Amino acid sequence: MIYFDHNATTPVRPEVLEAMLPFLKESFGNPSGAYRLGQESRKALEKARSQAAELIGAAPDELVFTSCGSEADALAVQGGAEQSRLTSGGRRNHVIASAIEHEAVIE
Repeated sequence: MIYFDHNATTPVRPEVLEAMLPFLKESFGNPSGAYRLGQESRKALEKARSQAAELIGAAPDELVFTSCGSEADALAVQGGAEQSRLTSGGRRNHVIASAIEHEAVIE
């Protein structure tokens, strides 16, 4: 099979699957939860954040994990708009998108 839709979803590498299995089977707690399972998930999430930050030369608090591309698009557009508004003294307060933008960006 030849798969051409990697923008939508893509298979994970075997080592990623192996690393994730404990969190899909046993340690599936909400990382925002105060209970033990949630705290275990939070610890693993923060470890992953630190590892990813180190790989790209960033500080862990500079990384934001999103649940999907649409959420990431919205966060980027909102962040860029807010930064523009702040640095322009409030003169730049709108976003313009063209018809060829991805639906998530237009929304």
